[in-house]
Amino acid sequence: MENSEVLLGGFAGGFLARSLTHIGYGIYFTTSRLIGIDLGANGGGVLGGTLAGFIHGELMPKLSSEESAETIIDLERMKEFEIEKDQISRIELKRPGLLGTGLIVITPKEGKPEKITLRHRIAYDRLITLTKAFSLEVVRSS
Repeated sequence: MENSEVLLGGFAGGFLARSLTHIGYGIYFTTSRLIGIDLGANGGGVLGGTLAGFIHGELMPKLSSEESAETIIDLERMKEFEIEKDQISRIELKRPGLLGTGLIVITPKEGKPEKITLRHRIAYDRLITLTKAFSLEVVRSS
């Protein structure tokens, strides 16, 4: 981890899923990468100061450099995947419909895309805010 890396924000919970049977996921953004965490398999419940999957109860908290570094270390321990910002070619967000689910697809320049199901409109709204703060130029939404 670079000393200049700072946590931008993120959230975890039942609004995100990796599959129909794997509900409960987290997605967090730093100034240099995106980190996906599996709440069940990788101990997502151990994030200090979380409230509904938020860091310090906020989607985009203002943290000291020490708090940011500690939180990033915690996220690294729980990560299922990470993609460096400069390795992402596109982030696509599909809004959930009245009865259906939405989707976020993170497409790296090399390798297979990571897909996370959005189970509620709140997840879409939060991710629009986060992805635009992370890297506006790669975000596509519908």
